[in-house]
Amino acid sequence: MILSAKGEPFKAMWRAQEAIEGKPGYEVVEYKGGFAGSNKIKTMDVICPGCGQSYHGTTSSYSPDKDASPAMIQLKEPWLGWGWDDLGKDPSAGYGCLVCPDCGSALAPSGTLTVK
Repeated sequence: MILSAKGEPFKAMWRAQEAIEGKPGYEVVEYKGGFAGSNKIKTMDVICPGCGQSYHGTTSSYSPDKDASPAMIQLKEPWLGWGWDDLGKDPSAGYGCLVCPDCGSALAPSGTLTVK
């Protein structure tokens, strides 16, 4: 949930819309007499910036406000069922270990995942 800097809902809808701008998967919802940004999509495709393919999806740990970590993504089917290695789920691991299983490019070269 994206709230104001004071941890309260925004009084104006446009303020909440500004807060979620550039954050895929968020929408403005009415919350406690005001407005807040809420993650409406539980799973999004993680797009490889190198080859443009999507072999991973986001998990419930995904947050566009934090640097990416292995806990934020998981390998999708059918690749998981084929025995491809899923990344470890160590939340303390950095985004540098997130690589595309096909082309080897970094999935989060600047710390941010590309999702849709």
